[in-house]
Amino acid sequence: MAVLIIAGLDTGGGAGLKVDIETVSALGEHPLPVLTAVTYQNPSEVRSYHTLPSEVVRAQIKAVKDSFEIRAVKIGMIGSGEIAEAVEKETKGLLRIFDPVIASSTGAKLVDSTESIKAFVPSSIVTPNVPEAEELSGLKIRSVEDMKKAADMIAEEMGAKAAVVKGGHLSYADVLYWEGEFYEFPGKRVEGFTHGTGCVFSSALAAFLARGFELPEAVGKAKRFVEGAIRFSKAEARAVNPLWELQRDVYRWRAMEELEKAVGELVKLGGRLNPYIPEVGTNFALSTPFNEVFAVKGRIVRYGTTIKPVGPVELNASDHLKRALLKMREFYPEVRAVLNLRYSGELVEKAKKLRLVVSFYDRREEPEEVKRAEKGTMEWGVESAVKRVGKRPDLIYHLGDWGKEPMVLLFGRTARDVVERVGLLLG
Repeated sequence: MAVLIIAGLDTGGGAGLKVDIETVSALGEHPLPVLTAVTYQNPSEVRSYHTLPSEVVRAQIKAVKDSFEIRAVKIGMIGSGEIAEAVEKETKGLLRIFDPVIASSTGAKLVDSTESIKAFVPSSIVTPNVPEAEELSGLKIRSVEDMKKAADMIAEEMGAKAAVVKGGHLSYADVLYWEGEFYEFPGKRVEGFTHGTGCVFSSALAAFLARGFELPEAVGKAKRFVEGAIRFSKAEARAVNPLWELQRDVYRWRAMEELEKAVGELVKLGGRLNPYIPEVGTNFALSTPFNEVFAVKGRIVRYGTTIKPVGPVELNASDHLKRALLKMREFYPEVRAVLNLRYSGELVEKAKKLRLVVSFYDRREEPEEVKRAEKGTMEWGVESAVKRVGKRPDLIYHLGDWGKEPMVLLFGRTARDVVERVGLLLG
């Protein structure tokens, strides 16, 4: 299915035409990108923008209309009244999803006047966020009920086919008004970068509608897709990640394969490693770039004079090592693997001789509020050890506490790094 995308270019790569193309492609549809404007921006600011001549925009649309069956049109940044007039004329009669881009997330104006974008409201499915809905409707929005009033006004008084008011600025719930009925889509806060969410939502909605989903179902699917794009956003882009589903699956497969091979190599150390397996067992954890952590289900245990993994490598198989690894990655994102061993002064001294960076934390210094919390000791300990040494530690140990076994945590950039370090420590 072909989806026509009419939008501006974000030179920072976090929004606009680039993420629209990625979104439609990731959802299995064919994007037809038409450029309206070039912005001069980075993740921190929009410095300015330049609109294309309206006849250039019109010619782009005509070219693809002559060769493709267009099932939906996503309209984003317009930039000027002249472009608005051209686009409105060339897309009349097509299923239009209109994301009324008025300003960037940093507040920079991206259109010459609000009147320029109002031309697209009639006969379109309009997807404003709260500030955009306030601009279009003239209402102050402070609640879900206010969102409903704005959606009603945009549809009934301004002539939109439907209105989806997105509540990310307010309650994380979205409201759809369509054919005289309201639909609510509850949401929750998702940790991650949010630059580009409006673009991804409207493009995802266009893709789902092109595939034939009814509007309420398409809105729900688009919302879930955006939540994933936020959760799996990448720090270097400081924006949402429309390719999250594809990348997540690839990263998971690679992590499982890497850790399975490393566990196999670890088992070969057998009798040499057996004395350093803690009473609670050893585990081996590896993180993907998206901070999903794989480990050995049931841990690695002593088995006679050798060692044996109890179960397979699985996602979230070790809560303790997951929390330790993710805390370390907050300071040093390049660290992806960790293994726990029984504490041994001999191992610690050998690590120092190998010039590994060694640090520790003292559980007796643990704040009472952390001790009382159900979880938090591991995070506090890793953070304390990192701050104590002032650089990235390769090995962190603690000497235990009442009912707590002394332990060593060995970190590495890869699972193979950790296995190699274990081999060196065992001599």
